[in-house]
Amino acid sequence: MQVLFLFFFVILVDGSVPCDHSDAVKSIECKPFLGKLASKMAEYANMPPPDELKGFSVMCEEALSCMKEIKCDVLKNATALIAKTCTGINLISGPFGKCIGNLRTVPPSLKKYPCGRFLQTEKGRPGNCQMYQDELKCTTKLVSDKCGQESVDSMNTHLDYILGMMECSA
Repeated sequence: MQVLFLFFFVILVDGSVPCDHSDAVKSIECKPFLGKLASKMAEYANMPPPDELKGFSVMCEEALSCMKEIKCDVLKNATALIAKTCTGINLISGPFGKCIGNLRTVPPSLKKYPCGRFLQTEKGRPGNCQMYQDELKCTTKLVSDKCGQESVDSMNTHLDYILGMMECSA
């Protein structure tokens, strides 16, 4: 995350939208939000503990809200990286993330939900590619039955992110 601060002082040429004075001023205004988020993220090697995720989600929203007016490409790219991290935090802190946590604590019946065999225990990975591609119907039923429609909706909303996070091929 600290590398993102380097982006604030780079000026682009080559036909990209260059950083102008207002972008520079805005990046300085946003630095406290980004610094707070980066320093808290640095405390954890992987995902923060579940009880702290809502706080991270709030910090993400503050940082992204501050950065939304920036027009130059370099800072927009940095903002996109932050947004991707924040998407993961929102996913894990929301209904679907809580569902995965519950399914890890109380594993589902593999006879009824054979896709449950793909649940992995490492944090930040809610299963594997096969679970969300080949066996999506089973996974959807598992999440619906054990956690409810809100969790299914969250999973469906973030499905592209989940597949990308696990580097699944299309």
